[in-house]
Amino acid sequence: MTNFRERVNAHLPVLLQLLSTASLVLIALSALCGSNSLKKMAEHHTGSPLTDQIHLDQTSHSN
Repeated sequence: MTNFRERVNAHLPVLLQLLSTASLVLIALSALCGSNSLKKMAEHHTGSPLTDQIHLDQTSHSN
């Protein structure tokens, strides 16, 4: 019969790999959600006449 320390040492690499994989999946999902949020915000602000006017003002001053 193995003691507790040997069991932990035997399962530790598997547990760490599982934790690493879960972390990468979580990062990928948050990146997808973030990109969708930014896309919605960009679509929402694209049609605004105020932002169009600000953009026109900025481009006319740079020339």
